[in-house]
Amino acid sequence: MLLECLIGISIFSFGILAISALQANAMRHSVSSSSRTTATQLIQRIEGEMRSNASNLDSFAMARTECRSAAPSSADARRWAAAVNTNLNNAICTVAVQRNTPATSTPCSSQVTISISWPTQRGAQTGAVAGNNQGMNEATTVMHIPTILETNDPLETRHVRCGL
Repeated sequence: MLLECLIGISIFSFGILAISALQANAMRHSVSSSSRTTATQLIQRIEGEMRSNASNLDSFAMARTECRSAAPSSADARRWAAAVNTNLNNAICTVAVQRNTPATSTPCSSQVTISISWPTQRGAQTGAVAGNNQGMNEATTVMHIPTILETNDPLETRHVRCGL
């Protein structure tokens, strides 16, 4: 009878340990998911600001640097970098603008690559396994922003050249 109780208690304790390990793993993934959502929202924020200010895209450019020390020429981009630093500690920001180059697939547009990298939480198994961002989470988007906006003159030279 005592042996049966001992076996029952040990099986119960292994079950409790398994459930607590499962809970810890779920919490870690919840934090990781939350930071990824935050990074995606921050990227969408600067993307909207860039689309609304397409004539000054170069002022948003940031070389790969820590967000807290980023110094782009646009006030909107500086506020964005500060928001990234506030929400994702020790994050690295990159905003690369390629203006009307043959590499862009859309004519008369600029290709913009926005990237945020931030450290993984302690014990997390996610993140890049190689390269500059090893051991970090990454959120990146590539978009094409039209650089020729609509005007009232349909025969404007830039419109004819771009096929608008």
